[in-house]
Amino acid sequence: MPATSAQANDNWTCSDDYTAAAYGYMYAWDYIECHGSAMGYSSSWDSDWGNSSGPLQGADTNRASSILNKGSIAVQFFNGTGQDWGGGYICLSRDEAYASSLADNDFTSGYESNGAISSHRWVTASKCSDNSWAT
Repeated sequence: MPATSAQANDNWTCSDDYTAAAYGYMYAWDYIECHGSAMGYSSSWDSDWGNSSGPLQGADTNRASSILNKGSIAVQFFNGTGQDWGGGYICLSRDEAYASSLADNDFTSGYESNGAISSHRWVTASKCSDNSWAT
């Protein structure tokens, strides 16, 4: 099972969680700096964080304030749900590793991504910007 953080240390950062994270997973937290326990993690895609199936479910939708990618490719995070992958997106490459505060990131649709992610999928870095499915 992937590592999750439940640290009492107020100086904990996403860098610490990145070190502890399992390879091949993306993680999401409802607090900045990856603080507390991850609300969810996934080694696959999930087209609806608010439904009752997939790696993130129910109340996970529209809560993420920090995200982490320890996979081998990029992750697209979407404002919308469904496999049409609509609603604008942000990307997190493997090289970026994490976004400690989504308040500084807007979806391609122009809406703020903080507390607004509803789905995600894995894509190659070269395809992240053109909204294509990973190969």
